[in-house]
Amino acid sequence: KMPEDLKSAFVAIEYKRFRQHQGVDWKRTVAAFANMFVDLYSSNQGGSTITQQLVKNITGDNKQTPMRKIREIMRARYLESEYHKDTILECYLNTISLGGGICGVEVAANYYFGKSTEELTLVECAAIASLAKEPEKYRPDKNPLNNKERRINVLYQMMDQGYISEEVYREAKE
Repeated sequence: KMPEDLKSAFVAIEYKRFRQHQGVDWKRTVAAFANMFVDLYSSNQGGSTITQQLVKNITGDNKQTPMRKIREIMRARYLESEYHKDTILECYLNTISLGGGICGVEVAANYYFGKSTEELTLVECAAIASLAKEPEKYRPDKNPLNNKERRINVLYQMMDQGYISEEVYREAKE
């Protein structure tokens, strides 16, 4: 019963190539591995796709080691071979940490907005998707200005990727 805007918001901000890959983004994964040994980026660059993040959410296996990454890749490839993308996305959205001990978008919708996901507006969908990067930093109840800034970015990414029109973006931004 998740609205398309909610799914689109997460895909737009978390991993826009979700529907094109087979569970692993090899280019990002190789870059993340290389960054472990040579400082290519100023911070740890994540190579994880939504499918790989789902694997971490389910298994709790989140050590920063090459062996964990290999296990994650194998598990993500398996999930992609057995399940439809919509099922993978639904499972991810039902297991993601969204601040304050909240797991899953339904709990987040109830906690932050007092409603079910199926009742969320576009702006509320973007607000929840904003939490994925750093839940505590972007909580709408504790850090509303941070959430607003990130929410506008989510809406822009949705417009840029064709999920919403420019007119809808401008209206939601306001």
